[in-house]
Amino acid sequence: MPDTAAATAPTIYTIGHGRHAWADFLALLREHEIALVCDVRSAARSRWPQFNGRVLEASLKEARIGYEWLPECGGKVVAPPQELARGLERIMELAAEVCVALMCSESHPLTRHARPRANCHRVGLLSTPLRARGARIIHILPGGDTLEVDEDGLPSIWKEDT
Repeated sequence: MPDTAAATAPTIYTIGHGRHAWADFLALLREHEIALVCDVRSAARSRWPQFNGRVLEASLKEARIGYEWLPECGGKVVAPPQELARGLERIMELAAEVCVALMCSESHPLTRHARPRANCHRVGLLSTPLRARGARIIHILPGGDTLEVDEDGLPSIWKEDT
């Protein structure tokens, strides 16, 4: 008998906007059939103007991709546990309906150290509790490849024990 929990577990992608040109970023979203971008930055702004919240939202709308800003899931200003939990639950709700990508600014989810570390809060703060809620987490890399990793085993500044 198949495991229905595994069959219904949502897949959640993560992506960093980095220094991508808009067309390249959009191509990555389309390649992975992303229907909704969850902006998980504490502040929806960037030194790259195409990734500032309002501009990003309008550009995604034009591309027929949804946008939702979830500042309680940000890494620079970590929300109190109850607010973070509410944000994580919102991500799970959305991912149960459409193909979601969590977006922040860091292009690469892991450092290039001999022992890789979480390079952004998508990995160090959000992935482990989302997996605990039953999600499959896939990180979209800058060139379009994907990475699945046991984030719980990675050192991270967002964990008290590392």
